[in-house]
Amino acid sequence: MAQYYFVPKPLAERFPALGRAAQSLEAALLKGLFWCVQRLRPEQATRVAGALFATVGPWTQKARKADTNLAIAFPDRDAAWRKRTVKEVFRSLGMAAAELLKLEQLWQERGRRIAFHWSDAAREHIEAGLPAVNVCAHVGAWQLTNLIARERGLRISTVYAPESNPAVHALVQDLRRAFGVRLVPTDDGVRPLIKELKDGHSVGLATDTRLQTGELLPFFGRDALTNTTAARLALRTGAALIPIHCERLGGAR
Repeated sequence: MAQYYFVPKPLAERFPALGRAAQSLEAALLKGLFWCVQRLRPEQATRVAGALFATVGPWTQKARKADTNLAIAFPDRDAAWRKRTVKEVFRSLGMAAAELLKLEQLWQERGRRIAFHWSDAAREHIEAGLPAVNVCAHVGAWQLTNLIARERGLRISTVYAPESNPAVHALVQDLRRAFGVRLVPTDDGVRPLIKELKDGHSVGLATDTRLQTGELLPFFGRDALTNTTAARLALRTGAALIPIHCERLGGAR
């Protein structure tokens, strides 16, 4: 995760005092923003956060990378389509941020906001109490996929990337506790996950993140470093590999 949001990393590293001050300021601003968003209804929170991200996001360096990747994946689409799509990508990201902030309320109001659907094979596997590697991507309302643990009373260990800013990390961890899962930082590696699976429990992974290491596999005609952790865990332990996703239906549902 980003170490500094509001100052260039080289500048912060050159002047450590500036870096510490920047991180403290970032944490204070985010805490205030979190407080404001949490005062809103889920419908308002997702709409406001989505609009904010859709406005600011296209001006960031991440947007240029997204445009490059879209050009690779959709070579027949023009620049105008890519520009619109990048904007909607950031809108979705903003909605995901609001969903994390409102997660406990979404769960408490799940009777009218969340519907769980299972394939027959997945339902039989879960009802049998067997371990599984639950895998998703950062698409849609991906953070809500963790709620299957609370819905089914499952013990699931979910892997997450810690925030580099310690103060921001503490804020986000408080929000993640609404998942109802055991949180495992990426720095811990796969050993805790293997142990959980061998003990008969399940794990959760979002495996579409950019890696510095991995296996080179063809992706849209190019070799890309690919995260194969989920598949390797399933093969090594015999656990089922279950893909999951959460689709937005509108109106914070």
